[in-house]
Amino acid sequence: MSRSVKGKIAGNNNGKTVWELAVNSVKSSRLRNFFIIVTITLSVSLLMVMSLFYASMNTERSRQVAEMQHVVYYGLDREQIQEFAQDKRTEFVLGMKRGQSMEVDGKMVQPVCYDSKPAKDEGVHIKTVTPVKGHEPQKVDEVMLSDAHCRALDIEDKPGEKVSFTFLDGTTEEFVISGIYHVDGNPKLFSIILSQTYGESGSQLKDMTYDGIVRIHGADKMNQSGFLDIIRAMGSDYKVERKNINENNYFLNTLPGGDMERQQNIMIICVAIGILFVSVLVIYSVFYLAVVGRIQQFGQLRTIGMTKKQIRRMVRYEGLVLCSVGIPAGLLIGSTVSYFIKPAGWSWKNTLLIGACVVVADIITVLLSIRKPALIASSISPVEASKFSGVEEKRKKKQSQTVKPRTAGKKLYRKITPVSMASMNRSRNKKKTVLTMVSLGIGGVLYMLAAFFTIATDLEEYARQGSYKYGEFVINLSYNLAETADHGYTDIQMNNPINEELMQKVQAIDGVEKIRIGQKASTKWEAKGDNDEDSMASFTREETDKLSTMLEEGSIDYDTMLKGDSVLIQYNEVQQEVFGWGYQVGDKVKLSWYDGQTEKEKEFTVAGILNTNDYVNYSNNFSAFILPEEILAEMTNGMNLNHEMIVKVDQTKESEVEKQLDAVLEDYPALTMGTLREIAAEGESSFAILNSVMIGLSIFIVAFSILNMLNTIITNILTRKREFAMLQSVGMTTKQLFHMIQAEGLMLTAGNLVITLILGTAAGYAMVRIMQYFGAGYMHFHFPWLMFLGYAVFTAIVPVIVSSVMLRGFRKEALVDRLR
Repeated sequence: MSRSVKGKIAGNNNGKTVWELAVNSVKSSRLRNFFIIVTITLSVSLLMVMSLFYASMNTERSRQVAEMQHVVYYGLDREQIQEFAQDKRTEFVLGMKRGQSMEVDGKMVQPVCYDSKPAKDEGVHIKTVTPVKGHEPQKVDEVMLSDAHCRALDIEDKPGEKVSFTFLDGTTEEFVISGIYHVDGNPKLFSIILSQTYGESGSQLKDMTYDGIVRIHGADKMNQSGFLDIIRAMGSDYKVERKNINENNYFLNTLPGGDMERQQNIMIICVAIGILFVSVLVIYSVFYLAVVGRIQQFGQLRTIGMTKKQIRRMVRYEGLVLCSVGIPAGLLIGSTVSYFIKPAGWSWKNTLLIGACVVVADIITVLLSIRKPALIASSISPVEASKFSGVEEKRKKKQSQTVKPRTAGKKLYRKITPVSMASMNRSRNKKKTVLTMVSLGIGGVLYMLAAFFTIATDLEEYARQGSYKYGEFVINLSYNLAETADHGYTDIQMNNPINEELMQKVQAIDGVEKIRIGQKASTKWEAKGDNDEDSMASFTREETDKLSTMLEEGSIDYDTMLKGDSVLIQYNEVQQEVFGWGYQVGDKVKLSWYDGQTEKEKEFTVAGILNTNDYVNYSNNFSAFILPEEILAEMTNGMNLNHEMIVKVDQTKESEVEKQLDAVLEDYPALTMGTLREIAAEGESSFAILNSVMIGLSIFIVAFSILNMLNTIITNILTRKREFAMLQSVGMTTKQLFHMIQAEGLMLTAGNLVITLILGTAAGYAMVRIMQYFGAGYMHFHFPWLMFLGYAVFTAIVPVIVSSVMLRGFRKEALVDRLR
């Protein structure tokens, strides 16, 4: 073709012509379009669901904190409430009183009242308790209960009903229900809402201090450190101790600057990159196969004057046309699913913003995916295109000398079977094979990670953290009695019901295997200008070496500590969080306690700081101060310091033992019992949701991989119809052809399973070890054989089914027609 003719073709309406060619190409390749559109739709919908879910959680949380307090100041009087209200830094201040909690049938019940009007209200509203029936209590004998509390009391949840409560001081008071408020689920604490009139004159609240419920001006524009500085400065201005300042962590986590926020953002970005990466692999593979199958067509277009640039543009246009179908479908699906997952956090602003970002990200993903196939399409000359067979030819190495031929009498031959021919075909285009295997392998590895997480989590061991590590039942001294006693738990320990008699009764129950006793003594402490309540526990001389390995700072000398002026500290990180400082070796701390006769106090020197996790796992003491057993016995006049009894039982008889323990404890009103069964049920519910999310996400990724495998198998079959016809014309039976195609698919599956097994197992092992390192001791490495076998069977069945369906279609065409 002359240069002038080429110039006319290149100079005519190129843009419109190339676009029309791209559209016509898309219309003629329905199978390819299906795989690409489904891939784009999957990636867009998955990105939308993931991003909108995260954004909806933040939106829902922001809407909730807009009606919540920012901080609560405890131990205030009416004058301090007014001082906070007059401070320009506050925008809302509400007084609240809380009475002593009491335990009723395993549930905590607490009397509460709010001021009828806030001390400061500039149009800001804090959501406290809103009645769904009736009205808030106004008279001294009115009360508002939750619907769940009414069910527990077996009374009708409607205003006008009468109800009575026996409080910790033994008095019983009758109230009229003025209103009912709603709570979700089955709460462990029931609040009985009383009127402000009762708060000022009622027996249970009149002598109680106020809690100041406070919102800070402009807090939502602050970072975390700035917010904490302001609320602590206000506490200092109005003489509120640091321990009596309780910031709302739920609100705090919505402010920038927190580790949790950074971790969540990093996780979302990593998952999004992973999804886009898998999308790139699948779309690239689909376009690569499509381009390879159309090389001769591109050669013909080059022959009539189409330039390399126009070929590349045409392939890009094809990708954009497919995006115009797949992206809207993905946006619609993703937005709909996100709405139903988190309707309370739905926001059109989030949806439009995230949708725009996802559209841009996916268009870039598609353009990156088709860049290489477009270059391949444009780089083939018309002559090369006419000879192209789709087989990757090996480049022969240049040899400096003549290669001697093989022995003349030796015949070269290759065994021809359906399996060997499948293997030869796989090596014809190694790039295509590798791409498909890598795509499948990524999906398999992610699926295995989710499987390892599911099977590695020991729910019983998770429930057995703390006291339940040593048994199925934990019997404790009554919280109610301790709250009303003058000296707390010490008064109960003076006539301790956890004694030898009780231990013999429990041990005599059929099915009880072992009893473990936990001991501690109540104490008050003063250090560095702060004070609070905690407890003391003991250790023996034999435990010294073990505890020495758990020291973070300091040292342990048992004989030196017997002099009675040294103490070990644990839970130092809690001290740091609550009071803003932690103990150091050499610090002084004054302990005050009741020894059964008189109040005592003594100053101790901190000898060492214990690693909390190690010590809990070792002896299950949850006290802040650890002393030699002789010293603690002397300090408490040899009092029975038993605080809890942990009962280990034969788990085949657990239900029978529980009934007998309940019967025994009827004679011990000063004791309460908790069960492993209740703790395990809560843990199982939490992990069931997490496991479902992980498995669901991995299945989405596996879907990408299966799409790629389906595309590879189907495209191979469709583009080799003539080749198959030639094989059949020289004697290959339909059954042999079927076995050959099946073998090709199963080889892909085998390569995928090798990648999944090796890399998936390594990734699963690393995940479990990392989780253990960060404290998840309830996770253990186990290979998920059943889940792996299920995945293996599924990925093996897919190529068998697809090849069967495709070959049935071939049978409808005559052999001569396929040869043409």
